[in-house]
Amino acid sequence: MNTKSVTIGIYTVIAVVVIILISANFSQAGCHGLYPKYTVEIINGIGPEINVHCKSKDDDLGIHYIAPGQAYYFSFRPNFFGFTLFYCSANWNGRTEYFDAFTSADDEACQNNDCLCSWTLSPDKYCFIGKYTGTPKYNICRPWKPKYEDNVKHAR
Repeated sequence: MNTKSVTIGIYTVIAVVVIILISANFSQAGCHGLYPKYTVEIINGIGPEINVHCKSKDDDLGIHYIAPGQAYYFSFRPNFFGFTLFYCSANWNGRTEYFDAFTSADDEACQNNDCLCSWTLSPDKYCFIGKYTGTPKYNICRPWKPKYEDNVKHAR
């Protein structure tokens, strides 16, 4: 056996193992594996019907209408380098406010919430709601972002 065929054989085995690991990771549910899938939940706690428009650097999710007390959901896998940002606008009664639905800073809170990033919108702020009431560190309220242009610059 020559060294060239041994080298090709080793690379083939490594490639097969990597493919198996990636396939197994994608089949896992929830927040497990090397490349977890996150779900963002945006709950209308404002009152009237609102429309929400979320984007990332690469994806425009379009405008979605949310009735009072109802929610809009979207799922994604963060980019490999960990710099994923989804920013949104919320519009109601002629008023528009902006917020980050997911940033790398939210990763720990979302992972401790089974990869569910749940945001409740209110007229003066937006709040992350942890599903585990015993972890108040993950109940986070933030003021609305100043304006859309700042979010776009942040995403680039």
